[in-house]
Amino acid sequence: MDIKTIILFAVLPSLSIIFLTWLIRFPKPWVFKAVLIFEIILTVCTLVIELDARKTPGNSGWTIIFTGFFQFCFLLFLLIARIRIWIENKS
Repeated sequence: MDIKTIILFAVLPSLSIIFLTWLIRFPKPWVFKAVLIFEIILTVCTLVIELDARKTPGNSGWTIIFTGFFQFCFLLFLLIARIRIWIENKS
């Protein structure tokens, strides 16, 4: 896999989750900081693994697929948590 493709698919989902977390504005400021740190660590780990796996033919790309699926589940968790907070604040 090309290095530009690895960087695109490793960094872009993390930036979108960070932006969405900022956009939905959790009432506690530590949530955004925790998501930011978590996404940076996840992106760095994904980049390190994928750049190393690039040396072996047919080995590259699997971590990006898993990371993308995990980030989609994490995004759903964030949205459900925010909706739950909105519902509790209305009551």
